[in-house]
Amino acid sequence: MKRSFSGDEFDTNGDGIGNSNSQLTDITKRSRSEPSLPSRVVHLRNIETSELEVVQLGLPFGRVTNFLNLRKKSQAFLEFDSTESAKHMVEYLTSMPAMINDRQVFAQFSNHGELRTDPTNCTNQQAHAALAQATDLYEIAQRGGPNCVLRVSIINLLYPVTIDVLHQIFSRFGTVLKIITFTKHDKFQALIHLKDPTGAAQAKQ
Repeated sequence: MKRSFSGDEFDTNGDGIGNSNSQLTDITKRSRSEPSLPSRVVHLRNIETSELEVVQLGLPFGRVTNFLNLRKKSQAFLEFDSTESAKHMVEYLTSMPAMINDRQVFAQFSNHGELRTDPTNCTNQQAHAALAQATDLYEIAQRGGPNCVLRVSIINLLYPVTIDVLHQIFSRFGTVLKIITFTKHDKFQALIHLKDPTGAAQAKQ
């Protein structure tokens, strides 16, 4: 029987736990010392960030079908549509560690082959809303052609580029609805969603 999980009952590597701190410690040690077989689910440790940023971290590697953000435990789980995508993410973050909020993120395969989250849980509903927004924006940018989404790549990055800086730059071309940043192939990239395609076309020139 498959179980449904909410953020309060999911543990460090996908097994249900109670409130025992000693049990949590044992599972944490085991998840770090016992490598899991490849699966579609990636377990992220030492990550404390928003749902949207968790999704952004996974999108460059493939289609994210589900995720769970355990912010209080500094952990998250990303489920991809294929084991190959999950493998790419684990291999990349192992060789090129990501830093989020001055913390190095560690990636490994989860013991679970898929995530079964409770759709009625408020936290999970917010997570899926963030996943839908980020995925839609990313797919629009991938299609190319006339649209309202710009894909921006920044090379030779000498200083940190924040969302506020990007918003200030692209606001000159129209109303900025959403900005998503991520790193792919060692390049800092951003998706800029403008209100109308005319402004987006002007920004490309």
